Amino acid sequence: MSKAAILKARTSRESLTLFLLLLSLMTLVLPTAAQEDNAPLRSHQTLESAVLNQNLPLEKRISALKQLMGDEMVDGKLPRQFCVWDPLGKTGPIAAAARDQILRSLHYGMQLTIKVYQNEDVLISQFMNEPECDAILIRGSKAHAFNAFMATTEAPGAFPEREHLQLLTQVLANPAIAGRLANPKYTALGLVTIGTNRLYTSSTEISSLTDMRGLSIGLTDNDSGSDRLAQAMNGRVRSADLATTIDAFANDLTQAMIAPDIAYLAMGNGRLSDEAQASSSAISQSTLQLIGHTDRFPPGLAQILREDFLFKFSSYARVLDRELSNIPDTFWRTFSEQDEVQLEKLSQKTRLALRDEGYYDRHMLKLARKIRCRFSPDVPECINPVE
Repeated sequence: MSKAAILKARTSRESLTLFLLLLSLMTLVLPTAAQEDNAPLRSHQTLESAVLNQNLPLEKRISALKQLMGDEMVDGKLPRQFCVWDPLGKTGPIAAAARDQILRSLHYGMQLTIKVYQNEDVLISQFMNEPECDAILIRGSKAHAFNAFMATTEAPGAFPEREHLQLLTQVLANPAIAGRLANPKYTALGLVTIGTNRLYTSSTEISSLTDMRGLSIGLTDNDSGSDRLAQAMNGRVRSADLATTIDAFANDLTQAMIAPDIAYLAMGNGRLSDEAQASSSAISQSTLQLIGHTDRFPPGLAQILREDFLFKFSSYARVLDRELSNIPDTFWRTFSEQDEVQLEKLSQKTRLALRDEGYYDRHMLKLARKIRCRFSPDVPECINPVE
């Protein structure tokens, strides 16, 4: 080969080497099309991880949340409407507590509006069929259609005391449990206490569980736990919406009623006979649960709201206690020790039956049992658990 040919070949090889080197450097500096496509995804995941990271300061988490939801912001705020059930209407305690949330919601970038409904069934129907309500605040016994895990909190005897429920709210605020709180359509955003569901009786002559045999017992519809428990007491069940159930009891159309504490507030002392009483012991906890459309409350926003419900639990409980403090002491009736044991057995039998039928969520029942055992570790159900 001539010198000229050798030189030309060498130059060609050097040019190729230089080209490959430049191409290699460009690959390092410039993202590929796939990398460019994935960049927004990585950014979204980074921001969402920041919002869910409870070790970060709240301000940083909220800043990340606002970046995540930036496309939906209006004048720097995220507009959302909560539709709230309060049997007493706009002047009721639930509506008042919900309005207090408006100012607090601004802290994490949400421009909140509140709409109050007195008819819970109308509220639920509109939520499921119309776009007006981003989230609804309803009783836990009505939440089964949206999230069975959360609705199971109102199973008879699952959470006998308020302290049990408060510990549950701590668990619900842990991001690790978020998978049980959401499905493709609906997401559970938190709960607060509105006291307990109790057994109301119309006469002091009804003094034990055995006296319930054959009596008409009013309760709210779609509450399978109370229905099954009333049947176990050998009562004759009459189910209706809450307002109708309360009116029937107040007008002596039913001899007993299983209803939340708020039923007393709705009746007022003037509508009850002097002999009407309610059990001091709880049949179950009574809760309000916030249920939202999943597409309007992605994981980050849902997590912040659940933590906020935990933060507010005690303050809501104090508001409730102020309302209930007006109930005279003579209104409460204490179960005998024998009745307490019998009620506990009937409640567990009810929970197990409805669990096996697929109505109650077995994971929530197991969690409830662990919480009960946290406070009373030596009772039989903690030694030989069946839930």
